Amino acid sequence: MTWKYFYELTEIYTTPLDVTWLILAASFSYYYYGSFNWLYAIFAFVIVIALHLFLNMQNNLEDYEHATDKTDYKHSTSTIGSNHLSLSMIRHWLLGFGTFIVIAGLILSYFTGWPTLVIGVIGFILGLAYSAGPKPLDATPFCELAVASLIPFFVPLIYMYMGSIHRWNFTLQSVLDAFLVTLLPFILFFIIQLANDTCDLEQDIGNNRHTLVDYIGKQNSIRVFDWIYWLSILVIPILSLVVGIVPYFALVTILIYPYVWSKVKVFNTNQDKEEIYNVIVMNISLIVMLYILTYMVGTVLTYLFK
Repeated sequence: MTWKYFYELTEIYTTPLDVTWLILAASFSYYYYGSFNWLYAIFAFVIVIALHLFLNMQNNLEDYEHATDKTDYKHSTSTIGSNHLSLSMIRHWLLGFGTFIVIAGLILSYFTGWPTLVIGVIGFILGLAYSAGPKPLDATPFCELAVASLIPFFVPLIYMYMGSIHRWNFTLQSVLDAFLVTLLPFILFFIIQLANDTCDLEQDIGNNRHTLVDYIGKQNSIRVFDWIYWLSILVIPILSLVVGIVPYFALVTILIYPYVWSKVKVFNTNQDKEEIYNVIVMNISLIVMLYILTYMVGTVLTYLFK
């Protein structure tokens, strides 16, 4: 397989996002627990990168195999079909990735305990279920929820546990704390996927994929996008000023909301994916990046002035 096709199938250009989750987890662990175990966290980071590439390749393969000819996705849009890539070659790559992930995951679980195995297995199953099987999650109303759970919650969760291995007891409260810290990215990834499915509505229906947008309608999906966007602005004040799990400095993130809205509001009148989807991803990602940056800076300031 050439680098060009590997790049497109694995969507390796999205892996820098995994670094941001590591930064968020480390910032939370220092802020809340006062320490972070980088050795275990980086070991987990390598596994997450491999899993990320595996799931992207698996998703592309499943989309190709489940596609119909109604929208010409299979032969024109899909990297596999348009480049006539060998399916057996792709499956061999998936087997290699999968073998590495399982072996590395078992080694890490041996040194860090059963919670690692539990979080890893759930994340792996959820990732596979997203695009694999007779009824994948990306073809159901749970598509947005699956994306929001897998990327901005499960990945930081494993880093948080790894980094605070001797302080972090795997309890419902600790998992809830992790969820609250990742709540803003969770919400924003939900609406990014909602926008994606809104843009792809006709193509998805043609390929027998019935996402949340198909059930509530395009116009309602746009309204939900707008409502959730602006309601998400309340997350940081509540978690910072009321719950106390987010540094006060993270409140700076709120300042970027009007700017981002000036860019993404075009979604209300234009749902052409080629024209506006990247605009939505790039600008809403600015909120996530600023939140993580200000969380990190807030953690440093807390240490300096306590």
